[in-house]
Amino acid sequence: MKEIIGEVEGIEILLPANFREGLAAVILVLGLVSSFLSFKKQWKAHALKITGILLLLGLCLFANNTWSYLAGIFIIATAVTRTEYLQNLAAIIRGNKDYFEYKKEFVSNKEVFDHKLQDIIEFKHEAPEKKDTELVTAKPAFEAGVSESLTPLQLVLIAEDFAFKEIERRYNKPIQRHIRIISPDKELEFDGLLELKNKSIICASKIIPHASFPLEPLYQSVQYILQQTAEYRKLLPRYKKLHVSYVIVSTFNNETKEKLLRKLDANVTSVTSEMFEVEFLLYSFEELGLPLLDSIKSQPLI
Repeated sequence: MKEIIGEVEGIEILLPANFREGLAAVILVLGLVSSFLSFKKQWKAHALKITGILLLLGLCLFANNTWSYLAGIFIIATAVTRTEYLQNLAAIIRGNKDYFEYKKEFVSNKEVFDHKLQDIIEFKHEAPEKKDTELVTAKPAFEAGVSESLTPLQLVLIAEDFAFKEIERRYNKPIQRHIRIISPDKELEFDGLLELKNKSIICASKIIPHASFPLEPLYQSVQYILQQTAEYRKLLPRYKKLHVSYVIVSTFNNETKEKLLRKLDANVTSVTSEMFEVEFLLYSFEELGLPLLDSIKSQPLI
């Protein structure tokens, strides 16, 4: 008799106490059924999404907690609506007024590749017309090292990543790569952005895999980044400092780096210096652990 009573009590524990728990149980069962449907290749993507939504909804109903419902709404909404709307909603809930001054998004890979290819073409200068426009390194480019399979574009992307890692080690914080800042009246693009508590660091890079290159495009690039940074300064709170780390990687020796550094420093006006700090970081490929090969010269750009 006691055994029968015990079994009945066990069954009662498993039975839902109210409609909410009953609905949660049904939803969880449907979620499990949907998970089995995901084994079918043609249904996998949609079945997994439905499984996640159903399981989350069932757990929220069982929890019966305000915060679990709120979290569930946001998580489920990510599957059925655009992330931009959720970001706006989250900013409203947090009372974050600064969020609506500007937004950040990542630049697409295609745009990044196009920009880097343009740089490679722009800095490839075979026959200089004026001596003053050409910077000649003390040693030939592509002389020894890395893999023959690397194209110039791959080399540029790897070198930029290695150079940015040097900056990350300095601040012990990761750089957000290839960021677009969107405000109501402008769009700004930076190769990297590193946000500290009281300081924003703009990271720009020019990777030049040539033994010699014209200086004019480099000067223009520096001026453009400084103008973009000045615009970004307007979007930041007054208390926040701004710093520009402009990285140049090429086949430098120490003497060439010193000469170029003096020319670049002279290009930064005193007005710009008052608005934000500017530093130029010059690396050779060898310093970043990327010795070059002569065979890369003949490789296609991509």
